[in-house]
Amino acid sequence: MTTTPDTPSQGPSRGRRIAARTLVVLGVLLLAVSLLSNWVKREALDPEAFRTTSEELIAHPAIQDQVAQAMVDQLYANVDVSAQLQQKLPPNLQALAAPIAGLGQEVIDRAATELLGRPRVQTLFITAASLAQSQVVKVLDGDTTRLSTTNGDVVLDLHPLVVQLGDRFGFLGDVSTQLPPDAGRITILQSDELDTAQSLTQLLKTVADWIWIPMLLAFAAALWLVPGRRRKEVRAIAIGLVVAGVALLVIRRVAGSYLVDHLTSSDSVRPAVSAFWTILSDGLAEAAWVVVFIGVIGTLGAWLTGEGRRAVGARRWLGPWLANAGIAWAVYAAVLLIVVWALPLHRFVTTGILVVLGAVGFEVARRQIVGEYEAEGPAPPHEGPAMPWRKPASATAPTQVEELERLAKLRSDGLLTEDEYMAAKGRVLPPAAT
Repeated sequence: MTTTPDTPSQGPSRGRRIAARTLVVLGVLLLAVSLLSNWVKREALDPEAFRTTSEELIAHPAIQDQVAQAMVDQLYANVDVSAQLQQKLPPNLQALAAPIAGLGQEVIDRAATELLGRPRVQTLFITAASLAQSQVVKVLDGDTTRLSTTNGDVVLDLHPLVVQLGDRFGFLGDVSTQLPPDAGRITILQSDELDTAQSLTQLLKTVADWIWIPMLLAFAAALWLVPGRRRKEVRAIAIGLVVAGVALLVIRRVAGSYLVDHLTSSDSVRPAVSAFWTILSDGLAEAAWVVVFIGVIGTLGAWLTGEGRRAVGARRWLGPWLANAGIAWAVYAAVLLIVVWALPLHRFVTTGILVVLGAVGFEVARRQIVGEYEAEGPAPPHEGPAMPWRKPASATAPTQVEELERLAKLRSDGLLTEDEYMAAKGRVLPPAAT
């Protein structure tokens, strides 16, 4: 059998293909771990991010109700409301002080909820939560010198909010002098849990800082191992991104269900715990949806630039539309603005990365489609729209040599893979005679 000088090799070996796909799977796993660790690091250790989260927490009605209930419980536990009422009532009504105090609790409950709706009181909660978070960060970094007043525990101090509530009812007197210093303190982290928490935090910070490096190296190595099959590996990476994003969304849902169903003491607390988890994990959901979107776009791009019959037909149809770069980029920019608006993108870096990756992928695909369109000439009747910039039809069909030269140029320009080049060449050349 005769062969032509440019017959390609058989492509990557089976071992290389298996190694490449293994690296893709490893990279996807590292991506999921990276997103999880960076989310925990950002939500737990970043003061600005936690302050924003605290603002969202105290603005939620379910959480306001729960905090208000805690404030009222602390007030009744540390102030003898019945005795205070008895002193204010006339002698003939002092026997009713206890029943009135019990009935008055509902009024105080409503007052506490209303109080938490005020910006000034919400600021007190945010300050208390931020102080607790800063204590957590110091403890996790090994600094416990400022926790001597709380027996080594990290607490959320609602004492100022309880005082604000008591001051709304003049018959209670000076509430600040009646409340003990530890009234309204909610323990977040106990001293006997510090060693484990410190070890986990140091591991988390280390992982979050460097895990993205082996992830990128794994993807790069997978592409390097399989020349001629890189489009397929890009497709595998894109599908892996979709899987990783969906997995994170599932983890968020399962963790939230476990938190609400197994770690809450009563049904009345569940709405607040559910709202707390939803707000706290919004950053994780945002990252997951962005990864899913990038994966879907990457999968579509890998399919569109492939050799399948439907992909070829789609490129033939898109060719005249993409040939005008100005119009193509204007449409892309409009679609991108819609995507950025629709996706939960609240961070400049995330948005910037998405825009850059999208622009690079769009231009690569556009050049391939336009290159094939310009080389192919006008579409046969009913196979594409008649556009003013479509090339005029050639008087004669290209010769076999001209077609081979065209295919070779597309391959050298990177618009055709080796497999696509050989498949197209096989359609041009007759079967070799033996």
